[in-house]
Amino acid sequence: MLAERKFFLSHPAYRHIADRMGTPHLQKVLNQQLTNHIRDTLPNFRNKLQGQLLSIEHEVEAFKNFKPEDPTRKTKALLQMVQQFAVDFEKRIEGSGDQVDTLELSGGAKINRIFHERFPFEIVKHRRTLN
Repeated sequence: MLAERKFFLSHPAYRHIADRMGTPHLQKVLNQQLTNHIRDTLPNFRNKLQGQLLSIEHEVEAFKNFKPEDPTRKTKALLQMVQQFAVDFEKRIEGSGDQVDTLELSGGAKINRIFHERFPFEIVKHRRTLN
């Protein structure tokens, strides 16, 4: 660091800005940027965590009096799973789910392609075999 300081103080191009050059200045600038970033992002991060905590607390409250042997619980759980399956299935068909494949067609896009491209070809082919 002494050699670095000596270089910047003695070099004609850097002499006038030697106090803003070198490792100590870089450490100071990067530390300030990190501090600013943490200060700017911490409130949103804290709010997000508090929201998640509140959501989990609501879930815990819902299961407070949970009795696994209660048949109505099993029915409700099954109904919720079926409803979630229906939502996931609809999203897959629409191509709007969280697992959208960007390399090949899937869901509604694939059905659309088959219906508009492959289906007419197969109809014509089938007609030829009948004649």
